[in-house]
Amino acid sequence: MPRTPRPILDAAAGNVLLMIAIHQDKPCPTNMEIIEWTGVPRRRLKAYLDSLVARGVIEIEYRDCWPSRRRRMRAPGMPWTGWTRRGTAT
Repeated sequence: MPRTPRPILDAAAGNVLLMIAIHQDKPCPTNMEIIEWTGVPRRRLKAYLDSLVARGVIEIEYRDCWPSRRRRMRAPGMPWTGWTRRGTAT
């Protein structure tokens, strides 16, 4: 039987849910924070987060347009994190 990365990705999903819980009432985790918590490579992060949304593990809302896109996350039925904090131009 071929091995699949599914158990590893499911374990990483648990890390994402924990990170979201810790970030309630705080800005949403940045991509780098999610990469550090999950070990998902940067080039696969968007696809990974999209798969969690498709499976109903998390919900994500986006605001603004790329490249300054901001987001917030939550586990279904739980409070949202704050919007992703971005640096300000001076």
